[in-house]
Amino acid sequence: MSDLFDPLPESAATRRRENTRTKLVRASLDVFVEKGIDGATVDDLVKAAGFTRGAFYSSFSTKEEVFTALFSEVTGELITIANSAVAEAVQDAEAAGGCTLTDLDDAGVMLAVFEGIRPFGRQWYLLYSDAIARSLRDEELRAELAVQSERLRDQIGALLTARLEASGERAVLPAEDLAQLLMGIFVDLMLREQMEHRDVTELAATTILGTLRAFIEPRPA
Repeated sequence: MSDLFDPLPESAATRRRENTRTKLVRASLDVFVEKGIDGATVDDLVKAAGFTRGAFYSSFSTKEEVFTALFSEVTGELITIANSAVAEAVQDAEAAGGCTLTDLDDAGVMLAVFEGIRPFGRQWYLLYSDAIARSLRDEELRAELAVQSERLRDQIGALLTARLEASGERAVLPAEDLAQLLMGIFVDLMLREQMEHRDVTELAATTILGTLRAFIEPRPA
């Protein structure tokens, strides 16, 4: 399983409150992935981070607060990964034949995003599904978790919009709705890869291309 977060630097400042909070959040990743919100305990979280319960309660009141903070940080990491994956795809294309982002087709951009987040598929799927299930039952968490889902959706939408504006093509759905549809495809592909132990590379290309062809109109003649 790939790690979403780089290790925090060890220093005399590590025990400061802001660093204690960050370490608790990042250490909670494996706990929530393996046990879920309901199965995880405060003791699990402090043990993973190497802190005491006192340190925990100096930064958080509940494990749900930790989960919300984790979901926000994971979303930020995935956005960074998506942007980096597209930038790397552009660099590779430029090296091969003088391509820029505007020269990549829509499927190429979205495949780059999918391939970027794919190594973290198990982690993201389990956190995402737990967040959705909890938010549908818990009104207090719903708005906070919806913000994070919208952040990722809007970034995918922005990457897609940049490509459409450059090509003159037009999406028949609002960019955010098409991005949400693609996120659903990403989630389903990663679930199938985990459940069926199969390589979804070819399926991803076919599904993403087919979806974009269905909802994007070509440049007017």
